[in-house]
Amino acid sequence: MHRHDQQMLSSLALLCVFLMVALFASNSVELSAGLRRRSEALPKSADEVAAEYARLAASSEQLIAASPVKSNAVTSLDELPTSADEKATHTEDSAVASKENQVSLEQQSSPEEPITAQQEPTAEQPPQAEAAQQETSVTEDSAVASKENQVSLEQQSSPEEPITAQQEPTAEQPPQAEAAQQETSVTTSQLQAVASAVEETEGELQMIGILSKLHQDMCSDDWANAPPLPYERCNATGIVNGIPLFGGLTNALKLILLGAIGSFEENRCFFVDESNSKLNPEDENGVKHGFLHKYMEPIGLPLDHPIVVKAQEEYRTKTLVWMESWQDMSARRAAGQYSNIPNLGVTEVEGHNLKRNLIRRLWRPLPKYRKSSCSAMEKTHGLKPGDYMAFSVRRGDKTEEDYSYTPLHLYIIEAEKHLHRFGSYAKNRVVPKIFVATDDCSVLSEFRKMRPTWKFTSECDIEENSKAAGKNGFALADVKDWGEDAEDAHFTKFFTEIYSMTMARVFIGVSYTNISWWVYFLRLFRHSFILLDKPEGEPDSYIYDNW
Repeated sequence: MHRHDQQMLSSLALLCVFLMVALFASNSVELSAGLRRRSEALPKSADEVAAEYARLAASSEQLIAASPVKSNAVTSLDELPTSADEKATHTEDSAVASKENQVSLEQQSSPEEPITAQQEPTAEQPPQAEAAQQETSVTEDSAVASKENQVSLEQQSSPEEPITAQQEPTAEQPPQAEAAQQETSVTTSQLQAVASAVEETEGELQMIGILSKLHQDMCSDDWANAPPLPYERCNATGIVNGIPLFGGLTNALKLILLGAIGSFEENRCFFVDESNSKLNPEDENGVKHGFLHKYMEPIGLPLDHPIVVKAQEEYRTKTLVWMESWQDMSARRAAGQYSNIPNLGVTEVEGHNLKRNLIRRLWRPLPKYRKSSCSAMEKTHGLKPGDYMAFSVRRGDKTEEDYSYTPLHLYIIEAEKHLHRFGSYAKNRVVPKIFVATDDCSVLSEFRKMRPTWKFTSECDIEENSKAAGKNGFALADVKDWGEDAEDAHFTKFFTEIYSMTMARVFIGVSYTNISWWVYFLRLFRHSFILLDKPEGEPDSYIYDNW
């Protein structure tokens, strides 16, 4: 080939390269502008997010009339199967794929007005963020290394943190082509990061708005949007169920909730039987004073109610053994199990949604403990709904049930996988506050040794809790030895922990404590509920779908 021809081919190659760069730059500007417009359109406050969520819920074609108690309650957001096949093969993926059919209850108190269905605002990560999370290793260094889905354009352009590995030029590449390739690589990475950040921000803002609304309801004087269950709406002349207060508090409440649902389904009245509960020991004079009434509003009919008294006189009472509410998956109201309860206006409502929307109507803490819990969250720990993580660490008597304690370093490893979800970390590498709920306060010092720069906060740090019983590991058998002050301090601490775990953006805990069960149904999101003791390779839903 002549030298003249070679020069012409080189010139044509350069021209093609410059044309491609110009075209890409034009498209990049347009895409960037589009992303900017989308970002500007996102809700800017929790109130706006809650309003938008309410608008979406109200417009759903699947909404049907709810309770005569009109409310704007935030309702359940579980992903639900909708067909017989989907019910039989209920998985996390199929649940996420069927959002439009998510069923939810609002507070219902009459059989004439059935339960509602509504859509969940998407809080899943976009593909880029999800892929980056999966690829992120379990160390702090590797968490910092996954910049492309976690930091802003400004941070990504930092000379200390290169955006992408540049490809070495080949012998055939002219200098201009090499420069164009490097510029293109940087621009693509930046735009992908912006797209990921926009998607993530939208979902996280929606989540914060909903958690803020739930916090507002649970801190209100009237326990807003969760009216008491209609305990007197039952067959007064039929069998009356007695539901034992069995086990620790959250285990007992779980079985009471399931027993209450079953009783309403059978149109039976019920009462709670505390006579044999370890939470209700005898005093020094051999007298039992009851337990539940000290901490929460009445559940079921009181023992001196005429319906209960007459049923006992006529031997029409039946004790519900805990296995009746737990062994059978339909009685347990597990995921994918559907119920019809005319007494509550429930028609074909999925089990998890049923429990999630009845739990606050049954568990109604006394105002004293609502106020102490909300005050501790805000003033003592500085926790804002959705702005922190929560760890649940259960020790104490769980080894007696053949459980092994989950190693504490696994909490740190899991937490690092979720740091990118917080703006403080994405922008400034500031790790969010972590609330630690535990019955063994010694774990705090261990966490702080592992990550000295992280900010852990806990009820264990509060001086007033130094007299709380069970702070070195809860054991049900020890309750009989507690004094009144120690018991009150224990459950004051416990209620604050329940509140704080419920309002966290990310919950990390274990399945072998009923506290996780209770918090799961108080919370509104599955995707941010992490169980460390699930079988290797299985999703979290492998465990909680059977709850």
